[in-house]
Amino acid sequence: MSEVIVRLLERDENLLAAAVAARSLRDAPTTVASYGDDPLERMDRTHRTYMHIFKSLSDPQVGALCGTCPIGVAAVTRPGDCVGALFRPFASEVLARPIPEYGDPAREQIFWASWAERDLPEDHWHIGPVGVEPGFQGRGIGGAIMRELCDGFDQDNKTGWLETDREINVRFYSAHGFEVVDKETILDVPTWYMRRDPARG
Repeated sequence: MSEVIVRLLERDENLLAAAVAARSLRDAPTTVASYGDDPLERMDRTHRTYMHIFKSLSDPQVGALCGTCPIGVAAVTRPGDCVGALFRPFASEVLARPIPEYGDPAREQIFWASWAERDLPEDHWHIGPVGVEPGFQGRGIGGAIMRELCDGFDQDNKTGWLETDREINVRFYSAHGFEVVDKETILDVPTWYMRRDPARG
């Protein structure tokens, strides 16, 4: 039986990890609110978005692999490169527009703009997307990935920040030291903002 290994991904594994993230988050509330009811449309649009994100990530990402195949990932963006830093200049303009219909690429920008406006103002490492291949969920793989990520944050004195759209995820991240610092509703989707300061040894 193949063993599941949690480690930093190689650059050539990033695009495979993007596909894992897209499959795992295809039915997330934010994804549905952005792209609509058609699961194929959600799969396509989410995959394209995550491919773009993972191509641009400069730091090694934490992943879980079964043999040579990525089955889970927690992406991390360095300070100054996350959605808050990049999208904040456009956020107020985006949020002032009428809400686009499903199928309009501008609809997902409402989430980006909202996240940008609530982004942590101090230096932080922005986490996401985080996901585990649907057929492998419930086996502790996501927890193992987050432990590896958070251990690195503690060792390097890094502050973590993320958004999540499910209450079950709030409990999951809370178990790894994250605290809810804000909450809002975006396109009828509850959104929790969570911060993790490095543990003091």
